[in-house]
Amino acid sequence: SPASSSSGNFSQFTPDSATSPHSATSSPQLTAKSQKDREDGMAGVRKAKNRTAFSKDQLQTLHQRFQSQKYLSPQQIRELAAALGLTYKQVKTWFQNRRMKLKRCQKQSLWTERAQWLTESGFQPGTYLDGHPKFHEVYPITTASNMQTMPPSHQHYGAGQ
Repeated sequence: SPASSSSGNFSQFTPDSATSPHSATSSPQLTAKSQKDREDGMAGVRKAKNRTAFSKDQLQTLHQRFQSQKYLSPQQIRELAAALGLTYKQVKTWFQNRRMKLKRCQKQSLWTERAQWLTESGFQPGTYLDGHPKFHEVYPITTASNMQTMPPSHQHYGAGQ
């Protein structure tokens, strides 16, 4: 996503422009636009996009399609966009966002499931942590005499073995 400035507006840099084989200044349209922006005192500032408000019918169709198919080919995105009266980018973005929402929900569900299992099996974090001394209580770090040295390892790794 585009970098955000402190005023909340988006800067002119986008990830697409960074990976494009053509620089922003080599395009006549962008050069003319940036020149006009400079004249207006708006250089480097791009208006934020408005949020798309999908109709109930569009959302129902998108959800139904997502139930049967999580990923669409570019051709399928074009066809669905045309059928719903949306742009290619709107449909593509909706599917990306919906996949991420599904991933978050699955992760949350997994954590809830694990927590429930631990509770049912009698695990109580407070008693577990209270019953075991902390590392620094067992191995004080205040004096060097408490440090135990490990004997040197007698394993040799080399071509001969």
